[in-house]
Amino acid sequence: MSKIFFFTAFWAVSVVAFSCYQKKTDSVKTLSFSIAEEIPVPEPSGLDLSYDEKSFWIVSDQNSKVYLLDSWGNKIKSFKVKGDDLEGITVVNDSILAVVLERSREVVILDTAGNELKRTKLDLKGDLNSGLEGITYNPADKKYYLLNEKKPTLLITLDENLVELARDTLNISKDVSGIFYDDIDSTLWILSDESHRIYNTDLSGNQIDEFKIIVAQPEGITFNKERTKLYLVSDKTETLYVFNLDE
Repeated sequence: MSKIFFFTAFWAVSVVAFSCYQKKTDSVKTLSFSIAEEIPVPEPSGLDLSYDEKSFWIVSDQNSKVYLLDSWGNKIKSFKVKGDDLEGITVVNDSILAVVLERSREVVILDTAGNELKRTKLDLKGDLNSGLEGITYNPADKKYYLLNEKKPTLLITLDENLVELARDTLNISKDVSGIFYDDIDSTLWILSDESHRIYNTDLSGNQIDEFKIIVAQPEGITFNKERTKLYLVSDKTETLYVFNLDE
């Protein structure tokens, strides 16, 4: 009788646990893109809207170039950044950009003409190809938020002088590949290439919400100011995806 009771109870608990898991999985909303536009950027790995929102800044990890594209995806200009494996870009203001180099674990501040203004190297260990993967900027507090891809997966906070303020371990996904600071509610949007997810988190990386996306190898994320449009770039397909969030 005790064995029968044990297996019956185990089966009941398993069914409840599986049902809860199914409910949680099914509750994750899938976001669908409305536009997919091929862009003249080899292996695009980071993305941000220009300060006036009329164009896009995109980096390539293949040739370590920064590209400025118009709203139709046509190249306006490009320039080379010293170093290898560019993986993220953020707009600081109308004349300043910041980028990250994955393999050398460096943050580089540039003007929009491509002139280097400052560079710093972070103390990060691990595989060369699992380093810095994204960067975004909080203009109100003058802070940068950076991602370390995996082993370990980290959210790193820097001040305006690129001095490290915090280092938080992320447990939300298999890896992280892009990041965007949302000044509407002071949260972060973190992209995962391997999990095909976008996570909304607080400024320490604690999950608030989660969304599924059907995009191959997404590595760059940004929103417009009204948060009515979401933009992603795929390293694999070399495509810019546009999601209309107000539909």
